[in-house]
Amino acid sequence: MDTFKKVMEADARVRGSKLKVRFRGHLDLNESDVLRFYPQISGFLNEINAKGWSYRIYGVEGEALVEVDIENAKFKLHYYHPRVERFEEEGRYAIEAEIGPEEPNIIRILDVSGFKVSIGTKHAWCAASVDPMKGEITSISGVLGWFKREGEPSRLKEAREVYEVVKWLVKDKGLKFKDRYVEESYKELVDMFEGTYKFNVSLELTVENEDEVPSWDELCKDLMRFFKERGMLMKLKEGKPFGKRPIP
Repeated sequence: MDTFKKVMEADARVRGSKLKVRFRGHLDLNESDVLRFYPQISGFLNEINAKGWSYRIYGVEGEALVEVDIENAKFKLHYYHPRVERFEEEGRYAIEAEIGPEEPNIIRILDVSGFKVSIGTKHAWCAASVDPMKGEITSISGVLGWFKREGEPSRLKEAREVYEVVKWLVKDKGLKFKDRYVEESYKELVDMFEGTYKFNVSLELTVENEDEVPSWDELCKDLMRFFKERGMLMKLKEGKPFGKRPIP
C-alpha cells in the first residue's frame, strides 16, 4: 500500500504520534488469517494439495484496525463538489494521507469479506482462479490461445493441466462460471481435449415487448444456462449488438 486512501471513521484515536484507524479495503493477510474467518475452506485447499497442485490466496478484502505514524505522514485535503447525478446538495471534504513505502501496522483484523484462490500446476502457475465463497470460477488461463499462436508442445502440456484443474472444479466441486467469457474459455478446452461433437445454431430473435428485454449480458447468461442444463456448452461467434440491450 504505497498510499493510504481509506475513509477514516469517527472512532480513530491518537496516542502520541500514533494514530489508530479503522478502515475497510484490501488487506495483505496470510492464509491463517483468512482461515480464521473461513475455516470451512480448509478441506477445499487440502484437496488441491492432494492432487499435487498448489494454491495462493489473494485479493483479500476486509476491515482492520491499523496504526499510522502521523509525524511522518503527509496529509492532503480534497473537496468534492456535489454529484449532480446523485442529486446531492452539498459537497464533501476528504483527507488523503501518504504514509510512505511501508504498509501500516495491522493491530487487529476485524472482518474478512472476500478473497480469491489461484490454483497452479507444474507447468501452469495460475491455471484458474476461484471465489470459493461465491462458488464461482473467476478466470481461466489463456494458455490455449498461446498454444494456437505459438504451436509449442510445452504450451499444449500446460493447456492440458489447465483443463484438468477446471474440469475438476466444474465436475467434482460443482463451481459455476463467473461470466460467459470464463465459460467460453472452458468450452475451448473441452473442444480441444474431449473431441466432443459440436454444431452451429443460428437464431433470429424478434422483440415482442421492449420492457421485458434483458441486457445483452443477461440474455447470454440465460442462454448459456439453458444449454448447460441440457449438457451443452455455448459460444457466441458474433459480437455484441449495438446498444445496451439487444434491440436494433
